[in-house]
Amino acid sequence: MKKNKVNRWDFILQELLQNKRIRVEDLSRRFQVNASTIRRDLEVLEKKNLLRRVHGGAAPIDALSYAAYGMGLTFQKNLTKMVEEKSAIVSAAAEMIEPGENIALSPGTTTTFLARTIRHRQIPNLTVLTNAANIAMELAGVSHLTLIVTGGILLSDFFALTGPLAEQSLEQMYVSKAFLGVTGLSVNHGLTGPNQLEALSHRATMKRAREVIILADHSKIGEVALFSISPLKNIHVLVTDEKAPKDVLRSLEKMGIRVVIGRNP
Repeated sequence: MKKNKVNRWDFILQELLQNKRIRVEDLSRRFQVNASTIRRDLEVLEKKNLLRRVHGGAAPIDALSYAAYGMGLTFQKNLTKMVEEKSAIVSAAAEMIEPGENIALSPGTTTTFLARTIRHRQIPNLTVLTNAANIAMELAGVSHLTLIVTGGILLSDFFALTGPLAEQSLEQMYVSKAFLGVTGLSVNHGLTGPNQLEALSHRATMKRAREVIILADHSKIGEVALFSISPLKNIHVLVTDEKAPKDVLRSLEKMGIRVVIGRNP
């Protein structure tokens, strides 16, 4: 599949999250392709049950059942923030996933975007381990994908499964790559989050991964949340967007952390 087409599909799906409707005319102008190309894109995505075509464009399919429980909560609010940045980040992150790999996805909105990208890219023979109930629902039924879900106490604001059961499940497995979202990433204070139980499950996930990949848009860089997750020495890659502060990124690179900048088409 051509990269330009994949980038268009990523953008179309993320744009629907924010605007609830997209127009063929607008997409044609943005990508500088003719309208028939965009219509073919929408037709393919509709066949994959990822959107529904309407006159002049497309709209989201009926919301997944878990969305009803997220209305008004932190998760639902954050899902519509930094959509372009998250789209760029997950497009770059998805390129790191190889067919046949075992990966872990933490709870969070950016990792939810990544789950949706995995869902429509249909990466062959992938195994995904997650302690996020909504990510499990995003990936349920995807062809050639093995889904492993931990037990645990459900934190409803972010659909996170946490506590001793989640940690025990995570500690029984190894993955090649772990993709984690965080609330704060600071050179001096490391990775931080707002919830102690979720911080503990993040740590357990990191310990079982050969490569730890942090997904964080520019608003998270330099921030410090209440609970410590890990010092930066335990991460391998940061995937962020073009607005991330350059001085911080240089500091991370000096620490041996690979920095990847996601860019929208």
